[in-house]
Amino acid sequence: MKKIILLIAIVLITTSCSNKERTENKTIKIMYSSYVDFKRDYGSVIDEQFSNTNIEVIEYKSTMGEGIWDAMKYVPAGDRDWDIKKYIDIIKTENPDILFFPSEAFPELQNENLLKELNVFLTEEEFTAGIDDNLLALLNEIGGGKIYAFPQSMTAQALFYNKDLFEKNGIAEPSDRMTWRELLLLAQRFSGNSDLKGLYTPYYDYADLLIEMGKADKRRWYDASRQEVHFGTDSWKGLIADVVAAYSSGGMDDNGGIPIDLFSQGKVAMILETPYFMKQIQSMNPELNWGVVTEPVGTENSDVSTTITYPIMSGISTNSQDYATSSEVWKQLNNKRTAEMRFNSNIDKFTTPIRKLKPETDQDVFYVLNPAVNILMERVSLNRELKQKTDQVMNDGIQRAIVNPDSLNSIIDKMQEELRHVLYTTEQK
Repeated sequence: MKKIILLIAIVLITTSCSNKERTENKTIKIMYSSYVDFKRDYGSVIDEQFSNTNIEVIEYKSTMGEGIWDAMKYVPAGDRDWDIKKYIDIIKTENPDILFFPSEAFPELQNENLLKELNVFLTEEEFTAGIDDNLLALLNEIGGGKIYAFPQSMTAQALFYNKDLFEKNGIAEPSDRMTWRELLLLAQRFSGNSDLKGLYTPYYDYADLLIEMGKADKRRWYDASRQEVHFGTDSWKGLIADVVAAYSSGGMDDNGGIPIDLFSQGKVAMILETPYFMKQIQSMNPELNWGVVTEPVGTENSDVSTTITYPIMSGISTNSQDYATSSEVWKQLNNKRTAEMRFNSNIDKFTTPIRKLKPETDQDVFYVLNPAVNILMERVSLNRELKQKTDQVMNDGIQRAIVNPDSLNSIIDKMQEELRHVLYTTEQK
């Protein structure tokens, strides 16, 4: 009888320990904009790959700030820059294992030694599949020789064009790495037809377009330290004249409209659009005879894009309590399979995976150019309210010049004075 009781006890103890091992889940804390955002972006991956891991999402949106898209750039929705100090305070309080954050926060996280080195993952060919060496070199550069963070995705745009319209009008098709000036001149060749525009830039108003053209040639339009505005210089006057000429000739239009409708109906010959536009063409008008080349570039930086950015990056916290589990979860969230899943379900207009998921196709065009490092790590230079004011001055000035091109010089002088007043007078009140 004692042997039976002892045997039962052993079985119960063994079963109890076995069940405990099977049901004991590990917990990983992930810092993300919000729980809802995380479930939308990675919920299916977690449910499939980590059913025995408790994922606790620590939200940062309410304290660090929410992001929005403004002229191809992911910026804070509020009047100020990302509150990175509050983000770091959350890390020190909550001790998350995995961190997601706007890329502008990376330098301060690195300075605070809050990110583990990730180079170990680069030895795994399965993990690095489809990632261009140029991106890895860039991540090494911003990390001071080591990689501490990986992008969630990348912004990208390209120049789509209607092949039939170019053939019908006897105009040579656009090519990769055209300069902005070459593109605007090409748009003007369609100015003879009031029902057809040469170029449409749906994400740029006059001010956005002008500033983007300046960025491509590494030109700053103002200097806060000297309280100067540079639109009166010959170089900026030339850019403004190019924009005014493109619009006043009829080669470009600012009346707006639904991009895919204008393009597929033959009302615009070229359009600067994002990876999502490719999906729209294929689903809404698969018979359209179209082509695509790189976005325009600067005159001296033909391999560099000033619009490519990596809005959100991620890494493993140096304070992670379970590095083995954290690294496995992080790797799954950033591997090729997850990128494919997110790409197939993604409806975001501006971003595409950092990997070439379908090489030797038209999608390669988004990976031809390299990002400008100085733009990638650039913090918000003007708060949102001030940017709206300066944009308004630029837009009003360029609009006046389009209507009356002969008054361009006087309009630029007035615009320069108004901008200086907005930047360095009203800001101090």
